[in-house]
Amino acid sequence: MLKIVDFIETHVEQAVKIAKDNYENERKCVDILPTIDKLPDFTPFVQNVLGVSAFDGEKMVGYLCCLRPYENAFGTTNDIGIYSPIYGNGKIEKNNKYIFARMYQEAAKKWVDLKATNHAITFYAHNDFIQNELYRYGFGLRCVDAIRSMIEINVKENTQFEFVELGHNEFHLIFEMGLLLDDHLRSSPMFMYRFREKIEKDHEYKFAKWQIDKNIRYFTAKDDDRIIAYIKISNEGENFVSELDSVINICGAYCYPEYRGQGILQNLLNFLIRKLKNENYQLLGVDFESFNPTASGFWMKYFTEYTHSVVRRVDDRYIK
Repeated sequence: MLKIVDFIETHVEQAVKIAKDNYENERKCVDILPTIDKLPDFTPFVQNVLGVSAFDGEKMVGYLCCLRPYENAFGTTNDIGIYSPIYGNGKIEKNNKYIFARMYQEAAKKWVDLKATNHAITFYAHNDFIQNELYRYGFGLRCVDAIRSMIEINVKENTQFEFVELGHNEFHLIFEMGLLLDDHLRSSPMFMYRFREKIEKDHEYKFAKWQIDKNIRYFTAKDDDRIIAYIKISNEGENFVSELDSVINICGAYCYPEYRGQGILQNLLNFLIRKLKNENYQLLGVDFESFNPTASGFWMKYFTEYTHSVVRRVDDRYIK
């Protein structure tokens, strides 16, 4: 008989085993995913008492935990958010197909009691059981993590433009394009509210310093001296896979509309792959909003998805 209980310290060992098994099952579908030695620390899941475990007799068959609630979910809403990362949830592969739904039913009570109305859960992209259960509970896809080996894509070489990595003294030149990317994300069908500070004199240099402090790198395409496209790179990622030493991540890209359709971003992608491969990076990750047709259409041509992040928003007026 299935029993749902609070996630406690004595559950960690079994939860870690389930998490590793789930990861290995995803590796069977996406074989370029790297092997892992260990997962992030599960202690926060024990301490916040917001998770649950599912047991069939004495055997754990699933768990659903989360990080602490946070304000302004996704940075674009006024909601209090709850997030369960890929290692924060899992279930054994061969068991009752309603395990995850039952766990969410119990965990959601705790989350909503803390006025968290925006619930986000990341799981492996090829786990159809979890996806179908959450779909029936009102969740929809929002974000995707994808990955590829450091192998150049098959595209005709474009010699009309110059491809270079920017020096720190040029980072301020990206600022205007970043504003255009924000405008794109505000448009249909994304409708993402992007907070914009009042732009004052020399704001682009403040932006540049912020990017430098975060160890961001910019690879660009130039038409003469004009930057016409960029891809933004970071060592930080959205999950434990993307933060391995062998992985580096794309966290933004933009090309001026009048230059699209000429293979510029594809050639820029090959340029950065060549350079990063020489730096001993083995894998290139990217994360993007699934409801952004431009980003989704581009990245899914060249990368393989391995996580899905789904979101449900609880009716605001339920919160008193």
